[in-house]
Amino acid sequence: MSAIPERACGWNIQLGRVGYEKALHWQKGLVRMRKEGMARDTIIMLEHPETITVGRDGHKENYDKLQVTPHFIERGGDVTYHGPGQLVVYYIFNLTRRNRDLHLFMEQIQLGIVQALGDLGLEASTGDEYTGVWVGKQKIASIGVAVKNWVTFHGSAINLNTDLDKFQAINPCGLDSSTMISAQKLLGKKVDIEAFRTLLGSKYNEIFETDFYSVSLDELAEDIESQAGGYTI
Repeated sequence: MSAIPERACGWNIQLGRVGYEKALHWQKGLVRMRKEGMARDTIIMLEHPETITVGRDGHKENYDKLQVTPHFIERGGDVTYHGPGQLVVYYIFNLTRRNRDLHLFMEQIQLGIVQALGDLGLEASTGDEYTGVWVGKQKIASIGVAVKNWVTFHGSAINLNTDLDKFQAINPCGLDSSTMISAQKLLGKKVDIEAFRTLLGSKYNEIFETDFYSVSLDELAEDIESQAGGYTI
């Protein structure tokens, strides 16, 4: 009798408000570790202070009114805003273990968000012309990933209680700022971000057929140091 295959295990790191550069540094450390088999597929959920980022496909006319210098990064997509009330999710996945199917991976990222928003009572869907998650003709979540040696990083930004006025200085994802919407605006009340983190995590457990166990950054750093050393996260 053949053994029943066990589900894959992953890590789910829940953080508070973290500066963009620090979070990017952690991601890159985890990418190296994931490539070398020293880390599991990892989901990081956090918020950022007010930050503007520009991806590989950024067009200057979409952010030339800014009074601050944006972060130019390696993810796909154009310019976007991050800030309080927005749940940012980073995905460090080894796609060599997932058939190297980046298209499917992007679909799965978006499906989790669609399903979680659906449980809030919002009828969301993926875009036909543009990536991301939409409610009607308004965009509620932006998606932008990078891949290095088949290990992914960067991810999604979900507007839960986001101050939508903060998008007005840019053309987010090359779109008019009025295209952006938040769950709070649609529902007429604030969303419990902690409850949404848990909800989204449960969706990803099923979609990726992986049990993402909650781990703290301190525990992870201590565990990795004991095994390999030299990694800074």
